[in-house]
Amino acid sequence: MVQFYNVKKILCAFFLLFSLYYYAQTGLANTAQIDSLQKSVFDRMMNRGDYKGIVLQERKLILDCQKLNYIKGETVGYLNLAHALCALTSNKESLYFLNIADKKLKHLHDDALKARMNHLYGRNYYFLGLYEQSIKSFNKSLEFAYKIKDKEERKKRMFAVYDWKRSSFGYLNMMDSVYSNERKCMQFPTPMLYIDIAERHLKTKNIDSAEYYVNKAHNLALSTKNLFEGKSNVLRAYGELYIAKGENERALKFLFESLAITKEMGNKRRNLEAYKLIAEAYKNINDVEKENEYLEKYAKLEDSITLADKGILNMSIEKFLNEYTENEQKNKNKLYYIIIAVILASTAVILILFNVYEKKQKQKEARLNQTDLETHKLRKKLDSAYEEVVQLAISRDPLFMTKFKEVYAEFYHNLISEYPNLTANDIKFCAMVKLNFSNKEIAQYDNMSIRTVESKKYRLRKKLNLAADTDFNGWITSL
Repeated sequence: MVQFYNVKKILCAFFLLFSLYYYAQTGLANTAQIDSLQKSVFDRMMNRGDYKGIVLQERKLILDCQKLNYIKGETVGYLNLAHALCALTSNKESLYFLNIADKKLKHLHDDALKARMNHLYGRNYYFLGLYEQSIKSFNKSLEFAYKIKDKEERKKRMFAVYDWKRSSFGYLNMMDSVYSNERKCMQFPTPMLYIDIAERHLKTKNIDSAEYYVNKAHNLALSTKNLFEGKSNVLRAYGELYIAKGENERALKFLFESLAITKEMGNKRRNLEAYKLIAEAYKNINDVEKENEYLEKYAKLEDSITLADKGILNMSIEKFLNEYTENEQKNKNKLYYIIIAVILASTAVILILFNVYEKKQKQKEARLNQTDLETHKLRKKLDSAYEEVVQLAISRDPLFMTKFKEVYAEFYHNLISEYPNLTANDIKFCAMVKLNFSNKEIAQYDNMSIRTVESKKYRLRKKLNLAADTDFNGWITSL
């Protein structure tokens, strides 16, 4: 197994050196060369665990991208730096370059890069113990991953997220979510997937099942490009397995092999895990001196990581607060826009209703004015007709009743319809009362005495069947 990994290591080194030699000879790289170096060479260096080499390469490539004004290449450079620094346990620096990439990506429409950026944020939060925050970042990564057009790239991003979400939920003891993401990961498993399952079986003392999954992790690591990282994890898993089986000497062999790789990679967190397991193995074989040696190494490394993490946590919290403030501001702006839209819409509706109301009022006023005008004309006409009828009555003109019937047609019709037994003189007398002539005026204009007028009224009361308390003049007026 070790010989196989060494051959792969030599081949990768050859391709890496060839690419770097060509790059060094040609000076400033063009965009195609930059893309190749940032993809193929980066992947090979990641598989070798050459994180420091990645840092050196990407710093140079970023400068070249800036000279070429190649924004996408520059952004990929920051993401590659962040990836390598995260693996080196330099989370503060990793987050720093992620923040730069985040600003660059605001001007680029690239779902794949945005998915990767949020994935790297999630990995940093994961290593800092901010598991809930890491899951939020992984979910953001998925949102962009779903939009990636290239099918293989989309799958790669999605299953990488599922794998890290699975582990994050494990630390939160949300086992239903662990199993859900675990099932998704089985389509494209990684060695760590099987190792984590093996560790669950070790906790329940199910040694046979644990060994089964460690062997699956080993076989998968052999068949994939994930050389250094996969190998170190598998070796450490074998070490933990053999401790559980009581084969501590054999466990130490695997653990020291794993530690050698993670030290070369600069992966402090994996070193920490190895120190703890090595101390446990020495304890089991009663080698107190060696146990204390590795416990001390474990404690020192843990303290240095914890100290670094405290400063990074403040940075992470600050970013979270900035994101929260930014979202709050967006929500406030959205609310302001809605309020302004409602005000504008309400104002428009009010103006429309006001215009409609004003138009109706003008139409109503016009109709009223027309009615008043017509009423005035009619009143004027009636006043003129009234004066004419009165003058005809005063002058005892034979045309008096003819004109009266014309002007007071309704009164005349009602009177003769209801009381057909009235004589012409009775009707004429009623007409003069209708014209508001007093008893004295009737007597004067009709050439009779006032007593005769009163007698006529009395006789007419009887003909009209009026009650004694009914005012005769008022009754005639209202008819």
